[in-house]
Amino acid sequence: MKKFIAIFLTCWLALLSWLPSVHAETFINANQLDASAALAIDAKTGQILYSQNINQKLPIASISKLLTVMVIEDEISQHQLSWNTKVKINQKVAAIADDPEYSNVSLTQGQSYTVSDLVKAALIKSADGATVALAGALGDSTAQFNQKLQKKARQIGIKDATIVNSVGLTNSQLKDLAVKNIDDNAENKMSAKDVGKMAAYLVNHYPDLLKIAGQTSFQLDGSTVNNINKMLTDSQYQTSGVTIDGLKTGTSDAAGACLVSTATFQNRRIVTVVLHANGDSTDARFTATQKLYQLIANSSLTPQKTALPKSFYQRSVVKFLFFKHQIKLRPRSITIWENASDANQSSRLTIYDHLTAKTNRSGQLKAPIKKGQSLGYSYVKVKGVQFINNHGLRLPLISQTTVQ
Repeated sequence: MKKFIAIFLTCWLALLSWLPSVHAETFINANQLDASAALAIDAKTGQILYSQNINQKLPIASISKLLTVMVIEDEISQHQLSWNTKVKINQKVAAIADDPEYSNVSLTQGQSYTVSDLVKAALIKSADGATVALAGALGDSTAQFNQKLQKKARQIGIKDATIVNSVGLTNSQLKDLAVKNIDDNAENKMSAKDVGKMAAYLVNHYPDLLKIAGQTSFQLDGSTVNNINKMLTDSQYQTSGVTIDGLKTGTSDAAGACLVSTATFQNRRIVTVVLHANGDSTDARFTATQKLYQLIANSSLTPQKTALPKSFYQRSVVKFLFFKHQIKLRPRSITIWENASDANQSSRLTIYDHLTAKTNRSGQLKAPIKKGQSLGYSYVKVKGVQFINNHGLRLPLISQTTVQ
């Protein structure tokens, strides 16, 4: 009997000693939302805070419009368009904009609207007609603009998206703008993981679009158009300490009620994804998203700063044949959501360098190097922590020293 008790106590103590090493994983899969897929990530690091069926490709409906408006802002940055460019509404676009079965603002055939107004309509009202008008602003066909969307998706790191159009409608719902040789019922699909990548990319690189998506209303032709994202407009979906400021709804027969949102909590930006929330009302997506924020807020996880090892931020640079010079890089720490007791354990880090600066055969950096120069990047993996990028947290390597 004593031997049995001793074995039991040994196993119990071993279990207790193991529990802290699980870190965030105990939270990620501890709760389930009533949806086909759900995800929450730290927008800056890509750390996964909640994960539910995130790899299955599912219809995403009007969430697709996030990709469309990023392509449009790229064209603005490239001076192909401007926010004030006027886009004339032709008969094919008007047929979509005037369809009462679609989400829309009224667009008059023959009238012109600025790119700025059309982007606001696409993000705030999820207007289908405004979105197809944007896709054709430079004369692109649906198929041609789809190529731009695919290229942008690949740039973000999305490799397996199904892109049928700029809107998220089925191919046949695009009427005269439908793509030939594609099934009538085909529609845009992504995994929750890829939607998270897309949303995080937008909030990190397109502050103008984030600001627009966070507006509760805007004016068009003298009328007020209200945002259909109730996370922004209805106080019943608020979570204490969480400030929601975007992003995008999506609804279709196949996609159900979907929502990608972003908020600040504990001075960090979070992105959430809910695909096909189950329920009798499309408001189920808001209820599910609110629960997701509550799970994060009620968890024991908090943002903790973890120091990077000295070998990461202090490197040798070879000058001439054998002379070496020490340089310093940034960053020197990373922020990870975890229990306070697990923080700052640099032994948990695994780092893989991808240097783009000149190196010798031994992989050592070679002079000259300028202060502020990008030397490449590193992937950092943290034991017990999951990132949306399978390689880990990507950190740019920036020199803080000049070596001639």
